[in-house]
Amino acid sequence: MREQIKCYDSQACIRCFACMINCSVENRLRLQREGVMNVEKSVQSQMPHLNYLSPRRVEIGVYPNAKQVTAFHHCNHCENSPCQQICPTGAISTRAGGEVVINPDVCIGCQSCGDACPFDVPKYSADNGKAYKCMGCYDRVENGLKQSCVEACPTTAMFSGYANEVIDEARKRAALYTEKTGKKYVVYGADKLNEYVGKLKWITIVEEDELEAYQLDTKPTRTAIQWRDYAKTGGGVLAVAAIVGTTAHFIYWLDKRKKKIAAGEGDFHEQH
Repeated sequence: MREQIKCYDSQACIRCFACMINCSVENRLRLQREGVMNVEKSVQSQMPHLNYLSPRRVEIGVYPNAKQVTAFHHCNHCENSPCQQICPTGAISTRAGGEVVINPDVCIGCQSCGDACPFDVPKYSADNGKAYKCMGCYDRVENGLKQSCVEACPTTAMFSGYANEVIDEARKRAALYTEKTGKKYVVYGADKLNEYVGKLKWITIVEEDELEAYQLDTKPTRTAIQWRDYAKTGGGVLAVAAIVGTTAHFIYWLDKRKKKIAAGEGDFHEQH
């Protein structure tokens, strides 16, 4: 199966939040399909851990030119997925379509994934002691359907498909917006951001000057995790160096001792 990605067009979005509603509905329906709970309980129970999309509204500018923008907090399904790399039990994997998924049956709730994620996405559920996040609707995608958020969008502000096709469409839209508004629009995540996360499988069309307002980090990383990795690498190097040094010192001591014995300067036990 070819890799698929999703795009959010901030210019075409009308903030109707249909994507968020459909996301929650789909996750509740998934529980029904998998026999985890019945229809009544899945509809009536409050289950915030099933809301994989959440709005973050920010006001930018100064009156009378102030405006509000709504950023969506969500999983970016990173190319290098730090959460997957740090998971001690292998509970996180990348599907054939590129979706980064947590297997709740294997997850031990250590919350390492949340520590490693520079976008602060994986959350811990006190209800079941597991980590959770967007699964990219991989079950829908692998059966020829669109993701629930994409399916609900009335303005095609969210669209998905094969990576090259989505990126081409996103770049065309960004170029059109740049031409029409005179402001530079970019496709965030289409190119590698850094070595820590690589490219993103959720890309965003946004005005370059509003990247921060939309909380789109151009250098996503987690310093503590990087230092841990450096320590692991450095520790291994130091361990090897210590072994080599100790061995070299032993060889030097042994050679010196042999010379002393040969010269009749050995210790008491050797001379008697």
